[in-house]
Amino acid sequence: MINQLNGLTVLRFTKAFRSGGGIEQYLDDLDRTLLKRNKAHIIRTYLEKESTAGEAINTEIGQGRLVEIPLPFTVGMPTDSIYNMDKSGRLKTAKNAPRPGLFQIRNAAEKFRNIHKRHKVDLLIMHYLGTVDSLEIMEEAKKLTIPSIFINHFSNSYFNDPSINAQLCYCTGLAGVSGIGVPRRLKGAFCNLSDGIDMEVFNPAHAWPLEIGTDIPIIFYPARILRLKGQHDVIKAYAALRREGLLAKIVFAGRTDSAEYEEELRGLVSKDGLTDQVLFIGELNQERLRDWYGVSSMMAFPTYHHEGLGRILIEAQAMKVPVVAYRIGGTPEGIVHGKTGFLVRKGDLKSFADRLKELLTDGKKRKAMGEEGRMFVQKKFSLEAFADRHEQYYATILSHSRNVEHSELR
Repeated sequence: MINQLNGLTVLRFTKAFRSGGGIEQYLDDLDRTLLKRNKAHIIRTYLEKESTAGEAINTEIGQGRLVEIPLPFTVGMPTDSIYNMDKSGRLKTAKNAPRPGLFQIRNAAEKFRNIHKRHKVDLLIMHYLGTVDSLEIMEEAKKLTIPSIFINHFSNSYFNDPSINAQLCYCTGLAGVSGIGVPRRLKGAFCNLSDGIDMEVFNPAHAWPLEIGTDIPIIFYPARILRLKGQHDVIKAYAALRREGLLAKIVFAGRTDSAEYEEELRGLVSKDGLTDQVLFIGELNQERLRDWYGVSSMMAFPTYHHEGLGRILIEAQAMKVPVVAYRIGGTPEGIVHGKTGFLVRKGDLKSFADRLKELLTDGKKRKAMGEEGRMFVQKKFSLEAFADRHEQYYATILSHSRNVEHSELR
């Protein structure tokens, strides 16, 4: 399947930053692998504050080139006339109108035209949909007859959002990172592209030792500090286990997206007398993240966010670290329950604490699950398999688009 994208220019529009999150790492791993295998150009936009936005970043990778284009954004609700407030102050929108997003790209259609004028885009890939700026981009792509794919990175319940659903008609292809919960009406058009990680980066043999005691188990949770990620449930569950006499250390890693929530978490830690057992270590690069997995006994993932397929599930298991996670979105595709980790009903704190306790008190089970986890990830989520899925799907969409154009010309 290698070389299927030779000579093509692929444009990704994202609502992601250049680094710091699971989607960002997903895109970086994917693009670098595709460019090592194909003589292609990949253009990727990313969000940047207007005060710091610079020029495009060009990087030669493998056989091709990656162009990263910063897009200044506004925060909050747009002022488009389709939006207005009712008497109670709630937002009202016209039927099927695009919803306001937290981040809005100004003059999105113009930015898209300028990119196409300079780079001659063959395929547009949207990594978000349903907002005012995405509608502008999709309408412009249709005018320019550029085929487009929407890749959903979250739970497939998002396809029931009227704003997203209304924009699907512009898409030539439809995909996501999990096959769970795809609405019946879309199943025939949907492609599960899943995720992939570098098995050599996330290899226990390559982890460097850290200056932290490993005489007591470490419960690791690398995720953005954000209420929907559920860090408070880790603290509450561990507090209950501590009262039973169990001892562990909790390590939270990740970018702080809510300073208010972090302050609340620290207050909860202090209130429960856990200050010496809970660490906040901030955002980590990929190698440092691997090193922390290397000293961890298990990973907690009590997310309330509508995850597509939580990337950290795959990373942890590749590092032979069993996972205890809430069953939400696409998480069941990322764990073999009872073999590589445990799935717990969302918000069930008692069951969550019980599963943590099971791993804390049974070293043999932790080790066996860890071994199973790495084999599971190697089979399903290697970067090569990941790139194969994308190459094949992009080629299929482009071929279909050309056939349609040819048919219309006749």
